[in-house]
Amino acid sequence: MVLYNFRVGDLVVVQDSTGVLLKQTSKYWYYFYKNQEARISKEKLWGYVDIGKVRIVMPSLKYRRRQKKMRTLNLHGITHKEVEEVVRSFLNFVELPCQIITGKSEKMKTIVGDIVTEYGWSYNDKNSYNTGTLVVHE
Repeated sequence: MVLYNFRVGDLVVVQDSTGVLLKQTSKYWYYFYKNQEARISKEKLWGYVDIGKVRIVMPSLKYRRRQKKMRTLNLHGITHKEVEEVVRSFLNFVELPCQIITGKSEKMKTIVGDIVTEYGWSYNDKNSYNTGTLVVHE
């Protein structure tokens, strides 16, 4: 998982293609990809990084801060035995609100829900058609 903020000049890797981050505004990152300039919201870019669709290559970690906002934890491929440790580690690091992708497993949702409640926070489904993602908030 990428923990640090992005910077201008970082490489954006999607499958076999590479792009370069050009500039940022309060809501968007602009990047050069496949011979054209494009933009993506910061929240959407972090979501893609967190679920593994996009990889960011950082030439240096010097003077970088940890990115704690707009984070998503994807529990696909994590066994029920490992979930508690992974979720606790994530919740100790992240700032709220955040998202946890549980999939359709009711047991996984129950485990995550119990941990979130133990922290004194609340959660709900992301929306009515995506019940496999929980949004955690205070």
